[in-house]
Amino acid sequence: MNETELAGIVGARLCHDLVSPIGAVVNGSDLVRELGAANAADELAMVEQSAHRAAAVLKFHRLAFGRTSEPATALARAELKLRADEVMANRRVHVGWTTPEGPPVPAMVARLTCLMLLAARAMLGMTGTLRVVLQSGDTLPVAVIVEGEKAAVTADQRRCLAGAAGPAPDPR
Repeated sequence: MNETELAGIVGARLCHDLVSPIGAVVNGSDLVRELGAANAADELAMVEQSAHRAAAVLKFHRLAFGRTSEPATALARAELKLRADEVMANRRVHVGWTTPEGPPVPAMVARLTCLMLLAARAMLGMTGTLRVVLQSGDTLPVAVIVEGEKAAVTADQRRCLAGAAGPAPDPR
């Protein structure tokens, strides 16, 4: 896969994740316009919730795919957890964290964590648990464990994880 194909896949992923919350903002603002602001408290709450969701997705994707300005940049463990939980957790998917006390997470470890969460979420199916283990010391800095009835790795995902040549993977 070349850089252009990879950029296309990343762009498609970002667009896919933003379509729902931004569509809800548009629909909510249309309803507010039709009802008038005095009668639109529920619709305004929907617009606000969707706008916050879109902002959370952008912040998470900036961690996952953005360029760090300084390799030594670090992110507080609580901040990484917050960014990931806002995007990954919902009523059917639980995200659990094992984060021993320690220094802030280096930017590259934060990126790796976000990318692993995206891959794990794609393998999970509709329900289940993602468990994130952030290590301290000389071991692999992060592990993401996927637990769910329909959790599986497809043949295409196995091929991509192994670094084998083939068609571009699905943006998920």
